[in-house]
Amino acid sequence: EPIWDERTFDAHDYALLCSYTHPDAPGAELDLVTDWYVWVFFFDDHFLEIYKRTQDMSGAKEYLHRLPAFMPIHPTDTPSVPTNPVERGLADLWSRTAFTKSVDWRLRFFESTKNLLEESLWELANINQNRVANPIEYIEMRRKVGGAPWSADLVEHAAFVEVPAQIAATRPMRVLKDTFADGVHLRNDIFSYQREVEDEGENANCILVLERFLNVSTQEAANLTNE
Repeated sequence: EPIWDERTFDAHDYALLCSYTHPDAPGAELDLVTDWYVWVFFFDDHFLEIYKRTQDMSGAKEYLHRLPAFMPIHPTDTPSVPTNPVERGLADLWSRTAFTKSVDWRLRFFESTKNLLEESLWELANINQNRVANPIEYIEMRRKVGGAPWSADLVEHAAFVEVPAQIAATRPMRVLKDTFADGVHLRNDIFSYQREVEDEGENANCILVLERFLNVSTQEAANLTNE
């Protein structure tokens, strides 16, 4: 059974999402950014169905270990041969995206993409252990491996600008990125709580984290997350 069918894909409407998030991007660039979002959401749903629902840690590690090979830093590097839709999509998107930017940006985007993929392994480990992170660990991990840093890097590409490496590494820029990450991730946790926690069995959600850690009701935890 496919991860998505055509009806599911159309209902997600990634084109509308990216039009809202990148309103000034020209058509070709908007198409590219939208393709990236299609890929990353497909990766997430694919990982859920194939590895999280089956709690297949060894298979997940092997699967994730292959993906960085499809993100070469230099165009002369030879990527691996893709064997599944996620690998094929990543290889195609990377070749259309990375080499229009500097090596510094490629390294930064490689790191944020790799972290995004590895977040799934952290989530799977917690599911296997029936473990819910404490609030400090949760926020730290989401800042490091959540989708927001990856999205922020794509904003640079869509806007045809690039934050110089020496500035990107400074504390003010890191704090700005962390603040962006908190806003994106915590808001997402509120909207996705029911689907992730009740339907999919996920436990990487700030509402659940606060609910367990502070021993409060779901609504109280949601209010704290919103604050």
